[in-house]
Amino acid sequence: MADATDVSVLYVNDDRDLRELVARRLEREDDRLAVRTAESVDAAERLRSRHDVDCIVSDHHMSGRTGLDYLRSVRANDDGVPFVLFTETGDEEVASEAISAGVTDYVIHRAIGDPSPLLARKVLSAVDHERTRRRIDRTARQLRSVAEATDDALWIFSADWRELQFVNSAYESVFGQPVEEVRAEPRSFLDQVHREDVDRVERAMGRASNGEHVRIEYRVNASAELQSWVESRCIPLTDEGGSVDLISGFSRDVSDRKYYEASLVEKNEQLERFASTVAHDLRNPLNVADGNVDLVREEADDPRLETSARALAKMDDLIEDLLALAKEGAAIDEPSPVAFESLVRSASEGLLSEEALEVVGSGTIRCDPVRTGEALENLFRNALDHGGESVTVTTGVLEAGNGFYVEDDGPGIPPSEREAVFERGHTTSEHGTGLGLAIVDQIVTAHGWEVEVVAGSDGGARFEIRGSGLDPADDADSGPTAPGS
Repeated sequence: MADATDVSVLYVNDDRDLRELVARRLEREDDRLAVRTAESVDAAERLRSRHDVDCIVSDHHMSGRTGLDYLRSVRANDDGVPFVLFTETGDEEVASEAISAGVTDYVIHRAIGDPSPLLARKVLSAVDHERTRRRIDRTARQLRSVAEATDDALWIFSADWRELQFVNSAYESVFGQPVEEVRAEPRSFLDQVHREDVDRVERAMGRASNGEHVRIEYRVNASAELQSWVESRCIPLTDEGGSVDLISGFSRDVSDRKYYEASLVEKNEQLERFASTVAHDLRNPLNVADGNVDLVREEADDPRLETSARALAKMDDLIEDLLALAKEGAAIDEPSPVAFESLVRSASEGLLSEEALEVVGSGTIRCDPVRTGEALENLFRNALDHGGESVTVTTGVLEAGNGFYVEDDGPGIPPSEREAVFERGHTTSEHGTGLGLAIVDQIVTAHGWEVEVVAGSDGGARFEIRGSGLDPADDADSGPTAPGS
């Protein structure tokens, strides 16, 4: 099998001496060229039926069918093989007709001199160009097949969104508009966007045109019985000068996720309302019981009353934790930047003295400050429950800069219990409800973060929280402070 760089040439001429001379000269000119010869158009067609040919070089003036006749028959079969008309005499009419018929090149064979260097260059250039075109076409077909295998609408627009360079057929299923319409009028996809979302989508398009990577969710097919939600991501592509030249991206139907999220929000709200109602109904008899125990304790000194008082206090803590647990699993919609040290100090108020708390590092974190503060409070209470009033707590920035930690110098948590501590009802303290760390886990998960328990530097417990938006190394001066600080 010939190497991919070899070039097979078919030379057609009814003059045997000239045919043999040109073939020898071409092969001598460049060792990549391998020349087969034919004495007529009919012989050339028979030879091509048996062998692959990269380029045809043909004389024009031949008995029977001419070189121009051969060119026309090749092109009539939609054959793009390079075709060089190589003839002894120049004829403007023949040259014009050859160009109209799709000739690759036209070379005049002078009576004196060696034309093989020029002819070899013409042949090699034509073949290289054709091979490159075929590779590009093959790659384009492969990319189109990949693009058509996805349910996402893939597209490429000009920087001003007025020209559509590419779109796949999935566009119609996502936007409910025929592909032909958006090809004819690229900005017509905005007609499919819910009128209340059009301004927001156009602003996002403007940001992408200015070089910003954009992700946006919006409604489409508003006239349909059940409107759809679409997520689009835009990636600006710049030219050599750094200006935005094209905007590529994809759009996908996220209706199922949006409706699931809405259902989840509704269920969380129902759960919170139910928990509030139950808590209210429980607190009334609890207050009565607690008040009567206090009255009796004023009249009698019975250790069983002290036990009952502690049990009632634990019930009150349990109700508070259940209320918190009912609301802390809801997803965080719009986190805001909060000063890290301020958030920590605010959460420790009333729990830890200044001497018992050390804050290492500063910066901002993007979070729900109220709920993140509750998580920190529960971690501080956990340290106090297990380490006592003399416990020291250190909180700071992780070395990788992707989160923060809360560490105490208490007794620590054995490796075998480190995963179980986040389970509801798990506690090793006689004062605990078993829900404090479960609430921490709920809040962390709602932010899209992760929490891990490891051993502290002094043998105590160390809780490490990592995730997107946790970058306390950033400058905190411009961020808001935590509530209550």
